Amino acid sequence: MTERRKVITKPGEIIDFETVFEENILLRTGVPEKMGTVERFDYDTAVYENGVTYHKTAYVYLPYCYDKENKDRKYNVLYFQHGNTCEPAMFAIGGNKYMFDMLFDSGELDPCIIVFVTYYMDPMRDADERVQTGGAEAGDGWTPGIPGYYYKEIVKDIVPVLEMKYNTYLTDASDEAVKAARDHRAFSGYSRGAAWTWRMFHYCFEYFRWFCPTSGGISGDKPLPMPPGSGPFPTFTDEEVIDYITAPIKAHPELPFYIYAACGGKRDGAGMKKQVNLLANYPCFSYGPDPAVNNIYYSLSDYYHTDYLVPYYFWNYLKILFKV
Repeated sequence: MTERRKVITKPGEIIDFETVFEENILLRTGVPEKMGTVERFDYDTAVYENGVTYHKTAYVYLPYCYDKENKDRKYNVLYFQHGNTCEPAMFAIGGNKYMFDMLFDSGELDPCIIVFVTYYMDPMRDADERVQTGGAEAGDGWTPGIPGYYYKEIVKDIVPVLEMKYNTYLTDASDEAVKAARDHRAFSGYSRGAAWTWRMFHYCFEYFRWFCPTSGGISGDKPLPMPPGSGPFPTFTDEEVIDYITAPIKAHPELPFYIYAACGGKRDGAGMKKQVNLLANYPCFSYGPDPAVNNIYYSLSDYYHTDYLVPYYFWNYLKILFKV
């Protein structure tokens, strides 16, 4: 395994993006001795202001050491949003579950709770459309007639209820308490989920300290092609990228944050690399892998574009998340 480079820069300093990405082959080939469990979390949401209440499901991965009776041990929480055409069960109860066991079985990562969420309103009901085009009914702004209020669903209907159910750092379900526990909460997403992670940074900066977009660039709130993949993805000017991402930082300069962005090779998001480079050279950012002094980092693998490689990205950024 390659040793991680330590890079500390000053805001605005030119940076080198040929960063180290660690590949742990045991995630695919190993057999975990310590196994976590998965629970289903059902909830209702009516945040879309269209008169409809949606019944939805997330999956909660609890690491091997989780003991619901031990209230003294608290766990950080990572929320993960899958990519286009996928659904959360593929990670929680599919073939990738043991890969998450291997993450923590290694002893190199601090165990945390992982919550697999979905922007799709009912991914199993709409499985054919979801798998074929990704165009199943969704709340991330891709479905005509449904506003992109998925961020409200996450912070209003998922986070407070779920974190009060498990042994987390949330003390009560009030909005103030949810914001107060942001240091112990991360949001990540892959591909279309990465685009949503950037939106979570813009809209939910007060609720999360840690953000990990992987293999997906900033799309902001521009109109998206429908169905997904039927047209070009919206692009941002440099000024729009800066304005969109720095808006919450300027609104809350007292709140620390950390962005760990990651991507695959040349066919997996060159535009994302350009956007992160632009941000990292802006005065309010400091590039490097130490969250005590830095707030943005980028790692580059040689992987192709597929959600099934997500655990390898987890392996890299969970070495940094929650370290302050």
